[in-house]
Amino acid sequence: MKRFLVSRFAILCFLCVSSLAFVMGAALSTLLTRAVSDWEWENTAALARREVERAGLDAFLVGSPDEATRERWGREFSRLFSTLPEVVRVKVWDRQATVIWSDESHLIGQRFPDNEELQAALRGKVAVEIKTLTKREHAYERSAFALLAEVYVPLFSKDDGRVLGVLEVYKAPQRLEATIRWGRFVIWTISIVGGLALYAILVPLVSQVYRREVQEQTLREYAETLEQEVAARTEELQSKSQEAKDAYQELSRTQAQLIQAQKMDAVGRLAGGVAHDFNNLLTVIIGQTALLADRLGRHHPLRQGLDIVEDAARRASDLTGQLLAFSRRQVLQPEVLDLNRVVAGMERMLGRLIGEDIELVTTLQPALGAVRADPGQLGQVILNLAVNARDAMPNGGRLALATAEVELDDVSARRYPGGQPGRYVRLSVTDTGHGMDAETQAHLFEPFFTTKRPDKGTGLGLATVYGIVKQSGGNIWVSSTPGRGTTFEIYLPRAEAAIERREGAVSTPDARQASETILLVEDEDAVRAIIAEVLQESGYSVLEARHGGEALSVSERHVGLIQLLLTDMVMPGMTGRELAQRLTANRPGIKVLYMSGYTDDAGVAGTRERGTGFLQKPFTPETLSRKVRELLRS
Repeated sequence: MKRFLVSRFAILCFLCVSSLAFVMGAALSTLLTRAVSDWEWENTAALARREVERAGLDAFLVGSPDEATRERWGREFSRLFSTLPEVVRVKVWDRQATVIWSDESHLIGQRFPDNEELQAALRGKVAVEIKTLTKREHAYERSAFALLAEVYVPLFSKDDGRVLGVLEVYKAPQRLEATIRWGRFVIWTISIVGGLALYAILVPLVSQVYRREVQEQTLREYAETLEQEVAARTEELQSKSQEAKDAYQELSRTQAQLIQAQKMDAVGRLAGGVAHDFNNLLTVIIGQTALLADRLGRHHPLRQGLDIVEDAARRASDLTGQLLAFSRRQVLQPEVLDLNRVVAGMERMLGRLIGEDIELVTTLQPALGAVRADPGQLGQVILNLAVNARDAMPNGGRLALATAEVELDDVSARRYPGGQPGRYVRLSVTDTGHGMDAETQAHLFEPFFTTKRPDKGTGLGLATVYGIVKQSGGNIWVSSTPGRGTTFEIYLPRAEAAIERREGAVSTPDARQASETILLVEDEDAVRAIIAEVLQESGYSVLEARHGGEALSVSERHVGLIQLLLTDMVMPGMTGRELAQRLTANRPGIKVLYMSGYTDDAGVAGTRERGTGFLQKPFTPETLSRKVRELLRS
């Protein structure tokens, strides 16, 4: 039963029955009050008219009586109506709304045309105004009555029925109030008892409906629970299936990227090793040809052959430079720069390079973030990509270069092998050429891979681009569709440091005769011999060593000053960096010039310290002499 009472059906039933009882009680009370009040006032008006007609007092309203007559008739009015129940006093009005008699003598003769109840009575209707006696002019009546009804009774002519005047009867409605209170009590009692009886009748019906509703609700909730569990389980299975599919695709993509990265790294190591050995050979060739050319003179018959050999050696040096760029073992000189300035500075040269039949468009984002890169190598990247785009548009087209600052999230960064989330500066190079298929894109950055004719390229242009971008800490991505052009996107990490302003310096040759002592350390005999010869011809005293251990022994035996250590970076037993650290500990103030056919970032890092320098193999005797002189005079 308690469960039923607190149920929503029981509450709803109780509210409905209560509302019905309240509405019925209020409506019946209102009807009763109106009916009893209307009957009371009509009955009072009828009694007043009957008494006026019986006493013949209506003649008082026809003529214009003098004051004595009016006083006599007034006393008669008061005497006559004092016998009526609950009547307190009366007042007589004529048709002009003028008081012609009242027990308040100061009101006689005054007009009250704005009295609404009086005007209604003059039109033939009984009007009533119920007042709570709180006003100052009714103070003398408060002790006897708290409520007073002013009943305006129209008096009609017997002949034509017109209104002769108005009799205002002041009546205390105590009996009326008692009747209304009793009637309301009866009505409300009946309403409440009827409501309780109706509620008692509805209890069994509502109880039965409630039980059925509870059963149906329980079944619905159970069915909904089952549906939700089935839907959740289905969604979970679908999610796991999709996650497994996504994980498999991601694993396949990552594995493919790893294989490609390992392949590129292996090819890079091979290319770097070949370039290192080849650069040693080119150093000997270039050095010897330069020395022979100087000794023979410009007009010697063999000079032309030497020039050809030197030119071939320089072209071979460019080739090894490209191999080093791909293998990421070339020496960079990075600085914080504005990529927009690099692109804008190359715009005129690119226009001449690609030809008039190709439209060049540049879109540079304002206030672009800075990047840290080698400006010369970055220009080489743009140049190689422009050449590649030109060759892909033999009939003309459009080449677009655009810069933008972007932020890569975890999902975007996974597109690139080794990519990391963060803020990047992007360089996009887009052409409208013939495009590439997926197979071509898979081998695009491999050295010596090309789709051009043998006389159109070496296959090292995009490999060089790849190496420079990777060595600069960036990533490169290509998207292409056959017949719809190609887009290269280069992402370089955004640098927080301020952009470096490059200041030009004018160097003047030093005509003073060299006299310093140089410790030369090189494991290749031919390279060591040509370097020693060049230095000795320049006036330097040269101490030679084949490796680091021998260099330390030579230094210990030498009693004089050694102003410069000229050492190869990569040697058996001890690297050039390790040799320099041990030697500078024994000979403070000695300067160090490193040289190598290739190096890595860790090895080059120390060459930027004060009192040190780096010389990239192969080099000419002139370059060697100038670099040594600059370092010794710095």
